[in-house]
Amino acid sequence: MVGGFPHRPEDSFFHHAIERLRVETSHQLIPSLFTMGGFPITRVPKHLEPRCLAAKPHLVVLQFGASDLIVPLQRNRHHHSSSGSSSSSAQRKVSAQPPGLFHLAKWQLHGLIGDALRLKPVTGQEIYLATQIELVTTLLKHQVTPVVMSPFVFGGRRSNRLARECTQRLQASIAALPGAIFVNAYAALDQQPRRQMLLSDGSHLSLAGQMVVAEVLFASLKPLINSEAWSAKTNSPPSPA
Repeated sequence: MVGGFPHRPEDSFFHHAIERLRVETSHQLIPSLFTMGGFPITRVPKHLEPRCLAAKPHLVVLQFGASDLIVPLQRNRHHHSSSGSSSSSAQRKVSAQPPGLFHLAKWQLHGLIGDALRLKPVTGQEIYLATQIELVTTLLKHQVTPVVMSPFVFGGRRSNRLARECTQRLQASIAALPGAIFVNAYAALDQQPRRQMLLSDGSHLSLAGQMVVAEVLFASLKPLINSEAWSAKTNSPPSPA
């Protein structure tokens, strides 16, 4: 969802945050974006070098969770290609319509079934968290500032509970890594009604949800980019990306 899917890229929280930063900082910002729509986080580490580190960025925003912490009622509902494309058959079926009473009831039913059957998420919590830390430590070793965004809220309560727990644990882990920044988007979204923050599928953000996340990302990036330490860092040879 960092690319705004299923909305336009210019409606994404990333785009909104960057455009506000352009206005409120004197630095020249050169953003780039790579998405792996529908792919679990376990497939990301092998793409970090060619898709990210090769560009010699100063700062990298990471956001994962929608494809990992969701609890499907049946396995193999997501089909991932091996090409690394950001499009998938699962993505193309996502509707941008807001949730109605039927969808709200469906979210509740899925949560009840998930709890009753003790269903597991696509990616286990421990694997999800460990992979996040692996990505962050790799970026830090390359003198890149990692900005780690929390998982987002879900409509289904079992998936949402996992997202909340992972947010808390991830925040504590990132706090122990000097140089890494944590952005608690979950907390900001959780303060708003789910029916306004999510689309009818209960996992993708609405346009209003994208704006809420954009605000918290901007609030975290602005003081960093305007700091003296950032000015010193960006005067070094690598170009920002």
